[in-house]
Amino acid sequence: MKLKIFRVTHFFDEHVDYMSNDIFSDFIIGQKSKENCFFGDLDHEDNIAFEDTHSEMRAHYYIWKNHLQNYDYIGFEHFRRLLYVDYLPYSIVKDQYPSILLLRKKIEKDQLKEIFHDSVAFDNVMKVRRENKTEYNHILKQKVSEYDIFCVRSQNISTKSEFCDDNILEHVLTSCSYFSNKPMFVDFNHTTTNYRCSFIMRRDYFNEYMEFWYEIVKNLGKILHNHPRELGYYSEKIFSYYLFQKKMENPLLRVNYVPMLSWS
Repeated sequence: MKLKIFRVTHFFDEHVDYMSNDIFSDFIIGQKSKENCFFGDLDHEDNIAFEDTHSEMRAHYYIWKNHLQNYDYIGFEHFRRLLYVDYLPYSIVKDQYPSILLLRKKIEKDQLKEIFHDSVAFDNVMKVRRENKTEYNHILKQKVSEYDIFCVRSQNISTKSEFCDDNILEHVLTSCSYFSNKPMFVDFNHTTTNYRCSFIMRRDYFNEYMEFWYEIVKNLGKILHNHPRELGYYSEKIFSYYLFQKKMENPLLRVNYVPMLSWS
């Protein structure tokens, strides 16, 4: 099983030790890729690298258009906020990474918290990733393969937002061709959000979601002012609505809700 998780940033810092290995790769928007260092989105002509209104979705678009067939599962997270999938057994973390064990306890005690701020645990998680051990990678792949989608823990807040014109979004979304041959189950007033544009998805779901997303943002772009990050905010809501729709279509959809781990 081929799994790739991209840690996305739009800023290149020459002082940062970037990483690209079997599973984890940094992704810098507006750069050409550097082997064994990071992915960029200027290696192929099909990119939206300089359309900053899309924010981090520029990386999602690039992988979708140029590397979709390379992976069975595809994931994205923020550079300083990791999509935290806990997978190492106690026998490994108890001595080598005690901060990860403490983080595990915090996560178990607070099931409703979306983001945990722990710089020590963050550094330990990054150390595990850099080690790129076959044993660890096998455990992670096994866990990921048991689900269809990993996403950020749901927050009990309204999907209505000051950052978006909800009337416009609802109109554009309901007109999407995805619903041309199936009923629309999306409830625009639901209070279960999965924001941050961070997830791991099985390839077929990722492809379907990106087709859904692209049609919607393309039509939104004809209406909105296209301010910096504007369509990025809309994209967070589009993912929540897509996931809501898929869960209504298939109650057996295997979704794992995980927290984010922030460096600060």
